[in-house]
Amino acid sequence: MPEPLDLKFLYHFSCTSNDILEIKVNGLKEGTPIGKIYHWLYYDRTTQTFLKLGFKSMDTQEGRQHRAFEQGELWFDASQANLKLETNTTSQEFTLEVNKVDSIPDELISQVQHFLQQELIGRYQSI
Repeated sequence: MPEPLDLKFLYHFSCTSNDILEIKVNGLKEGTPIGKIYHWLYYDRTTQTFLKLGFKSMDTQEGRQHRAFEQGELWFDASQANLKLETNTTSQEFTLEVNKVDSIPDELISQVQHFLQQELIGRYQSI
């Protein structure tokens, strides 16, 4: 069984149907590409599946943070977040709560740990 990853949760947003998380993987070798260190994940609670969001850019406008992804965009401030997510078949918008990262449920942390281990193992095997 692989060693647990050293994860640092940077952001956690949620609503009744999903969670959005930004995670940094600590302890990777120097020179590791930034795309393997930082991960934005969309978690669908109904299907219990993750979607890795393809990070494109970030900025701040009028006091709100903005993240652009291949699958949509996220706007947030200290109290609320708005996600617009586009897939091949649907376009969805969510209003999310901004949560403290130290209150992420243990079960979700475990699922993130498993997902990222599989993600990183798959990438390393393809190198």
